[in-house]
Amino acid sequence: MTPGADPTEYAPDSVPHPGETLQETLDELGIPQADLARRTGLSTKHINQVIKGTAVLSPDTALLLERTTGVPATLWNSLEAAYRTQQAREEERQALVPRVDWLSRFPLAELVKLKILPDREKTAANLLRLLDWFGVADPNTAEDVWRSYRTAFRRSTVLEPNEYATATWLRLAERRARDLSTQPFSRSGLTALLPQLRALTLADQDIWIEELPHLCAEVGVAVVFVPALPKTTVSGATRWLTPDKVLVALSDRFKKDDQFWFSFFHELGHVLLHGKRLTFMDDSDNLAPKEHTDPDEDEANTFAADALIPAAHAAAYEQLRSRPMPFSRIEAFARTAGIAPGIVVGRLQHDHALAWKYGNQLKRTVTLE
Repeated sequence: MTPGADPTEYAPDSVPHPGETLQETLDELGIPQADLARRTGLSTKHINQVIKGTAVLSPDTALLLERTTGVPATLWNSLEAAYRTQQAREEERQALVPRVDWLSRFPLAELVKLKILPDREKTAANLLRLLDWFGVADPNTAEDVWRSYRTAFRRSTVLEPNEYATATWLRLAERRARDLSTQPFSRSGLTALLPQLRALTLADQDIWIEELPHLCAEVGVAVVFVPALPKTTVSGATRWLTPDKVLVALSDRFKKDDQFWFSFFHELGHVLLHGKRLTFMDDSDNLAPKEHTDPDEDEANTFAADALIPAAHAAAYEQLRSRPMPFSRIEAFARTAGIAPGIVVGRLQHDHALAWKYGNQLKRTVTLE
C-alpha cells in the first residue's frame, strides 16, 4: 500500500477462502475429494479442511494442486494470501474498535478539510485511515514514535500546545518534504548560501515562497510551508529525514515577517550546529538570544540573531537601539543592513528599545495556504 492510501478502499468486506475455488474446480473436473486425496498423497481429512477453510493452503499443497488440477500454484497461493490478509484485516479492525476515541484527540475538522479523513466520525475505518497516514501500526505505536523523536521544545509562554495537533502538523511537513527532490546535504553550501537567503527577507512573499525552497534544495535542505493548525503553537521545525536530507518546516503562526524569518534562521542554526538525531520544534515568541535552559536553543537563537543582523552592522544597531525613533531611522538602518525593516522592528521590540505597539506597520504579513 502506498503511503496515504485508504486501507478500506481496495479491501472487500468478504474474501472467499481458496477452498471454495478448489471445490468449484473439482466439480468442473469431476474429481471427488477422495480421488484428489489419492492423487496428491494428502489425507481426505486434510483436503476437506482446505475446502472448508479450516486448514491453510500451503505453498507445498498449491504445487500438488497445480499438478493434479492444472490450476497454477501461483493462483492458489494468491487466493490463500488474499483470504488470510482479509481475515487479519478484520481482526485488526475489531481490535481497534475500543480505541476509536483516540481520534478525539486530533483536530478532526482540519483532518477532513485536508482530505486526510472523509468525515469526523469516530469509526474504526477512520482510525485505520489516520494510522495509515501517520505510517504507524496502532495508537500506542504512534505515541511511542513521537516520544522517540526526542523532540526539543522552545515552549511558548502564551499558549499550551496540543501535542496531537502538533504531531499532525509535523507529519504534514514530513510528507511534503519527502516529495521534494533535493541534492545531498552540504554544510559548506548552506553556509555560503546564508547571505542570499538573508537578502530574500526584502522580497515579496510571492517571490521568496518560490525561491527559498529552490535555493535550499540545492544544498540538501527541504523547506516546506505548512499553515499553523488550531491549538498548535509551532512556528518552525527541523528534522533529519535521511543523513543527506533535512526538513525545515515553517508555519504562519505569528502572521508577521519578523517572527517568520527569525524562525527560519533559527531552524538553520539547528541544521548547522546540532546533531542529526533530534527533532527541534520551535514554538517560541522570542526574536533574539536570551537565557534558556537548553544550550542548543540558545545557540540557535544566537545564530538567527547574528544571521539577520551580522557583526558588520552590530555597532550601527547599537546606535539605533539608543534612539530608534523616528521610524525613518529604522528604515535607513534596514536599507544599510540589507534586511526587511519589519525584522529590525521586531528585534528592537524584543530588546525593549521600542514598545511593542510601535513600528508594527513596517512588518509585512505572512500567510501560508
